[in-house]
Amino acid sequence: MVSNKSLFYLIFILVTFVFSIIGNTQTDVVIVGPDFEQQDYFIEELEAISIKTGYKITYIPLNDVHAYLNNNLNEPDMAILTDIQSLKILGESETLLPVNQFYSQLEIENYSQHLIDLVSSEDNSKLYGHWIRLFNNSLIWFNVDRYNQNGAPEFKTFDEIIEFTKENSKEGNELWCLTIDSAENQPLLDYEYGESSGWIISNWLENIVLSNYGPEIYDLWSQNELKFSDQEIILSLLDVGKIIHNENQIFKGKEYFIRSQVSNSPKNLASDSSTCVFSLSGHHSINDFPSDKNFGEDYDFFNFPSDEYSEMVIGFGDTLSLLNYDKPTVEVYKSLISSDFGEVWASKQDTLFISSRSDFNLEAYNNPLASKQFIQIRDSLKSNLFRYDASMLMLNGTGKKILWTSLRKFATLSNDYLPEITEEIDMKIKREIFGK
Repeated sequence: MVSNKSLFYLIFILVTFVFSIIGNTQTDVVIVGPDFEQQDYFIEELEAISIKTGYKITYIPLNDVHAYLNNNLNEPDMAILTDIQSLKILGESETLLPVNQFYSQLEIENYSQHLIDLVSSEDNSKLYGHWIRLFNNSLIWFNVDRYNQNGAPEFKTFDEIIEFTKENSKEGNELWCLTIDSAENQPLLDYEYGESSGWIISNWLENIVLSNYGPEIYDLWSQNELKFSDQEIILSLLDVGKIIHNENQIFKGKEYFIRSQVSNSPKNLASDSSTCVFSLSGHHSINDFPSDKNFGEDYDFFNFPSDEYSEMVIGFGDTLSLLNYDKPTVEVYKSLISSDFGEVWASKQDTLFISSRSDFNLEAYNNPLASKQFIQIRDSLKSNLFRYDASMLMLNGTGKKILWTSLRKFATLSNDYLPEITEEIDMKIKREIFGK
């Protein structure tokens, strides 16, 4: 007969043995990345992958992923990066591991060459990650009722939009809801105050450059090989000026346009008390429309028009990179870069997920706003006409540090100052890149 003491030790050994087996089969995979909206939906995706693979997955949100990776290499297994410059730097420093072996012909076909080039090493021999979602900054939002009252015009070029605006805008009937500030009521002529205030204008400029001149010119410009004082950029800035510098075209006037937060544009567009028909902004506007207004009924969007490059989209996105090659990490990585990733997220009624793969299942979307955006991005990928935000690609951060501030200055002044402003931008960029 077994004594109570012996029985206790036997149970203890068995329990210890069982938990040791469980512990060995539930290897953690740690992913670091930004703290972002709808993170709970992403966690649901991770939980589904965890069930499928048998590995426990932990997501750690951070304020600065780049800095964290520089100091905590041994902890995470994967990283989500929102800044393509960070991916390049971390890849070239060998912090991120090459993932060439995970790029089949299918992956190459279902991204665009432009996106593949962006995650490649300088000599194109290594790939440092995969794209997992994208955002569209080529949206022209419109008030449905007022758009229909104006004849529901269809535009093939931005020139046609300029002409329509000129013919139909007047005092008390301004067609555009536009605002550029990053914070409310900044000093009107203090161009250096709140440097991020010019980012929205850079989106307008990028869309006009790509729409009018195509990807080749756009790529030269985003790589700092085309100057701001070159003809293509000068003419594109003049097109921006034809909207923002002409009187009676922007709701509430120029001072409000410059000193009011970007988030006010969609609110004003949907308001019954405004005259606005259009607003040029990106995906971010989704969160700023009033909750009592509905997409498709009260507001909608069309893609930035281009006669020759009709499937163009300007945007940005998130990438996923590897920090080790162990079996659990590799299995989870394969799931995250598959065409199935995001189907749970996409099925949510309020989803903001737009897949970076052109072979993603369109039927997974239950949200017409998201599915419409996905179709635009999917078509742009297939045509290799998706282009990354130029201001975020420019060398040494010149797009953010110099361009945004200078564009706010341009908005504050007039087209008359354009030669002076573009020469100033070129001079500052040259000094920043070449130290001259």
